[in-house]
Amino acid sequence: MVGFVFLDYYSSDHSGDKKLDELALGDETSVSFKEVGGSTIHCQYISDGQRCLDDYKKASKDKVVLWLGNSQLHSVNQMQPDDETATAQLHRKLRDSGYYLMTFSQPNAGLQEHYALFEYLSINAPVSILVLPVVFDDMRETGIRSELFSVFKDEAVTKRLETTEVGRVLLKNHSEQDAAGNDMAALNDTVQEKSEKSLNKSLESLSSIWADRPGLRARLSLSMYRFRNWIFDINPASIRKIIPGRYVMNKMAMKAILKSSAERDIKVILYIAPLRNDVNVPYDLNEYDKFKVEIRSIADEFNIGFVNLEKLVPGEYWGTKGSTTTSGVQEIDFMHFQANGHKLLGDAVYSEIQKITDPKSMK
Repeated sequence: MVGFVFLDYYSSDHSGDKKLDELALGDETSVSFKEVGGSTIHCQYISDGQRCLDDYKKASKDKVVLWLGNSQLHSVNQMQPDDETATAQLHRKLRDSGYYLMTFSQPNAGLQEHYALFEYLSINAPVSILVLPVVFDDMRETGIRSELFSVFKDEAVTKRLETTEVGRVLLKNHSEQDAAGNDMAALNDTVQEKSEKSLNKSLESLSSIWADRPGLRARLSLSMYRFRNWIFDINPASIRKIIPGRYVMNKMAMKAILKSSAERDIKVILYIAPLRNDVNVPYDLNEYDKFKVEIRSIADEFNIGFVNLEKLVPGEYWGTKGSTTTSGVQEIDFMHFQANGHKLLGDAVYSEIQKITDPKSMK
């Protein structure tokens, strides 16, 4: 098994600027964070996010529309030179009406991450409208990735997180992890912890390989993931069931976002994300149907805008993705679509924004 994993790792392309979280997208799917009018309007993490905040301030707009999401927002199948994402198209539509669209998206982003990032961004920019997709697959995710840990350094963010049960869990879990996301709770204040930190610091100054060990570990994990999928015949069409504990935590995070929005008079558009429907969906249908009912019920509970966009994008606008096994065979992509699909999504969100804003201000 180890031999297969290393063979897959060393036969994979690790060159160029392609990030690890983009590797699984495959050659047919492109990542796009294009600037609009010279402004950075779509970011991923805190490291690049300051550019989005700085460019918003330069634009001198009063009302920020914040769109959070996963890789569906920044990935385009079979991308052509002039193709744009839904976020770039929507930004242009809104700016003439006095609104400034700012987007943050991460691969497989869960609602717990959306919650922490929402608190950070809404404190650092005057958000008036939040656009929040809910993806059944991402209800299986949990925790906060290391690229977003900087939000916990903001005292105003931690104070807001401390007001909710899920926020307190996120803060506790973060305090027990290192920069690579590893659980450090058992080593707190021990001789082992202190000696390992000292040794790591010394080795990092001597070896770039040692300094890049989190990336190396992640790449090897990706190879192990592909190998596991190959062994057990797991692919994008395989049925994914909910993970109860994570599902509950993500629902709590969503409610925390909606509660925080209501307290600050931020309007919310909650939508179920587009899903490929020309083939059998990779979900347990009973669980998926229950999920949709629950999301609508939560939207009603908080009296916010809700729309189900799961069937918005027709089958011909979807594509394929890179192999999730060692076979290298392209697979059906249930999450990322072509530019025509992005236009449909941008138009649909624009229509929902029109419904909750002053018609006179929207052209």
